[in-house]
Amino acid sequence: MKNTLSGICLAITTVMAACAGTAWAQDAAVPSANAASTSHASPATSTCATPGKNGYDKNCKRYPDADTWPTTCEQAATQILAKLDDASKQRVKDAKYENLIQFHMGWGTGIRNDTGLWRGNVALTDSCMAKDKDGSRHPDDISMVIIQEIWKKLH
Repeated sequence: MKNTLSGICLAITTVMAACAGTAWAQDAAVPSANAASTSHASPATSTCATPGKNGYDKNCKRYPDADTWPTTCEQAATQILAKLDDASKQRVKDAKYENLIQFHMGWGTGIRNDTGLWRGNVALTDSCMAKDKDGSRHPDDISMVIIQEIWKKLH
C-alpha cells in the first residue's frame, strides 16, 4: 500500500512539474495591482484591477459577453423591456408593485445571468444601489431593483 501511494505521489508531482511551464499554468497567475499602474501594461491588465469584477473572471480573463452588459440600472431596464413581448409587458404591468417578487426565480434568474450580476458587473450594481440605498449588493437584490424599474416604466 505504501509503495502504491508513493508511486501515485511521484506521478502527480511529475505531471505538475511538466505542466509548470504550460500556457494554462501561466494563465492562472493573476497580475498584481502594481502591474496595472505601469506604463507598459497591456489594456486587459490595466483594466483588471480587481479580479472577479468589471467583466473579468478571477484570472483576469475578460468574459466574452461582458461588453454587452448594461452598466446602469436605467440601461438594463430599457434593454430588457425592449425584449419583452406584449403579453409579458402586460403581465408585469398588471402585477402589484409589492408582488413583484413573483418574478424573482424565472425572469429574475435570467436578468442576473444576462446582465453579468453573478460575474461582477460592478457598474450595474453601483447604479442600482443608488436607486435602493437600503438594499444589498447581492445579485438577487439588484435584479429585483431592475424588475422594479421595468414595472415603473410600464406605469
